[in-house]
Amino acid sequence: MRLLGLFFLGALVAAGEPRRVVLMEELLRVEAMRSRSFDFPLQQQKAGLELSWTVKEPGATVRVLVIDRRASNSAYDSGYQAAGSRRVTLERAGDYQVTIENRQQRLGNALVDFRMELVFGDDRPVVSTGPTPTRRIGAIATSMALFAIMVTYAGVRLGPAILGRWFRRPV
Repeated sequence: MRLLGLFFLGALVAAGEPRRVVLMEELLRVEAMRSRSFDFPLQQQKAGLELSWTVKEPGATVRVLVIDRRASNSAYDSGYQAAGSRRVTLERAGDYQVTIENRQQRLGNALVDFRMELVFGDDRPVVSTGPTPTRRIGAIATSMALFAIMVTYAGVRLGPAILGRWFRRPV
């Protein structure tokens, strides 16, 4: 009986939510024409980095960057936005840096409600990547065929009445 209980407990843990680590959940003040950076090493395994942010002042925007410091390239660049959320897959272990920039604002500061968390062991498949080219061409061809059928039907039903009205002799 105990073995069965341990089996169910193991199955529950294996089928449960992936392991999450909240790295940061703060209200940050980013001065105008400045940026704030946060370094975090990911030494053991690949993970998903979930970012979400909201700028509290109307009209203010910030840019969120995830930089792989070993490869010296950007893993994610949000562009300037007032709010957003994104899941960035970090494919390999390394040293990463998250930077929040406020370089468009000339005076004052931006208050950013920022949340950053790591998700381990969650390799979710892509839900939808859009229709394949074959399916897209089939949908276009079907739509055009249905439109042609409707135009033909309207022409057959309304054609004689329209022609009779156009070519009627005045009395």
